[in-house]
Amino acid sequence: MKFLQHHSLVLGCANFVLLVISFSLGWISAGLAFSLLFLINVNMGFHYINHCEPWRYTSKALSKWLRLHEQSNLESLFCLYLSMHTRGVFQSCVNRERLEEVSLLCAQELMDYFGTNNTQRMTHEAFVVLRNFPSEMLSNEKVKAEYQAIVCQTILERLQNRFDARRTFLPPVEILIGCAASGIRYRTASLEQLVDLAYVTQQEAQRSYKTWMVANSEIQARKLDIDECIQGFQSQGWEAEFNPFFQPIIDSETLCVVGSESLARWQLGGFRILSAKVFKDIAGELHHIEAIDMAIITKTFAIIRKMMLARIIPYTFKIVLNVSNESLKKGFAGRMHFLAEHHGLHPTQIEFDLKDSAFSEPESLAVIKELREIGFRISLDVFNENAFDLQAFARADFDSIKLDFSVYSLQLQQVYASLKESATRKGIEVLAKGIEKKEILEAATKLGCTYLQGNYFTQPIPESTFEVFMRKYQTGLLLDTCLG
Repeated sequence: MKFLQHHSLVLGCANFVLLVISFSLGWISAGLAFSLLFLINVNMGFHYINHCEPWRYTSKALSKWLRLHEQSNLESLFCLYLSMHTRGVFQSCVNRERLEEVSLLCAQELMDYFGTNNTQRMTHEAFVVLRNFPSEMLSNEKVKAEYQAIVCQTILERLQNRFDARRTFLPPVEILIGCAASGIRYRTASLEQLVDLAYVTQQEAQRSYKTWMVANSEIQARKLDIDECIQGFQSQGWEAEFNPFFQPIIDSETLCVVGSESLARWQLGGFRILSAKVFKDIAGELHHIEAIDMAIITKTFAIIRKMMLARIIPYTFKIVLNVSNESLKKGFAGRMHFLAEHHGLHPTQIEFDLKDSAFSEPESLAVIKELREIGFRISLDVFNENAFDLQAFARADFDSIKLDFSVYSLQLQQVYASLKESATRKGIEVLAKGIEKKEILEAATKLGCTYLQGNYFTQPIPESTFEVFMRKYQTGLLLDTCLG
């Protein structure tokens, strides 16, 4: 597709320039210009046709290929989505001719194994395969899944053998495969949906650091969520369906609720409640992250203001807001200052929870500095299940850190202790999040964390439930009793 866009751009520019020349030089030169234009178009078009045949990287070609299989029973088909990526080599250093040779070898192997009509090249590095299950497997979902796994392993091994035979001449290549079929959890209504499910499965394999993966019930459920999210974002007034859910922040010494983290939840269609983990990738692709952040922040300020006026929470109540990197742009700090004043909140009450990646971007750093100068607080996740940039921790451009105790273990005890000690030396507060068991609560308390947060106290709850919770536990939590 990028190849098509590049050549279309070149042709378009050439057409425009020569048209300008023709009109500026008059009708005599115009004929010469149009002749030259025709020759360029023919020559470049001929090169494009020869280079792209027989694949023709267009959705039209894909639709035409899918029509060859439209009479097939969707329940009898499985789809394999395969992509190749150069390994350990900068893209600018890749020999494109060699990479194309890898693609052609891959195409030949796939066509030999699955059949020419069952194989379609999507891009320079990606292929799609549609194939029927053996008839005796159609009624057994478990057997179908096992069969797909065998196919993935077999084709991966065959490709590796073919590449190894020409290892001296070819760049190192990593192969990723996603395989999918219509299942009980996610029944595909079209071939396009089946291909899309295979693609989502391949992306999940990449995130899981696996070379291949077969769509299971979790991936199928994830694909269903994606479909519903896309449909939801296309509806009018979707912003109104985003609301803050609250998870209390507990003082480790007094066990009083001293604050709350506001978490975005999408009440999709007024029924399903989706966490950010479900919708954030789709929202990012559709450029809706900033709108969601602003909706949650505005609604949170209004709710906190109302609860303070009703004397449900004190005027010193801490508010923690998750903010995406996309929102940290020029003008954000001023907008937050205006909203806080408008709702009668002091900046020192408000803490923005940021990703470590925000501290490596100059524009974000400038916004962070401005927020702190106004009086807002900044918190940073410094240890969780994902990789963490220690340089962000070393800069200390924040007021508190969050240690994720959901991944805590005795083996990591010293790591947590070192981070806590380093933060204390810098005058930075420490919040232990992910508290889900009594043993983890005791470990976080023993470590000396200032604040505690997690499902052990309560899961994130909507506004109405949060009001009830705060009325009941205004004076502190009784951890030996059930928290209603």
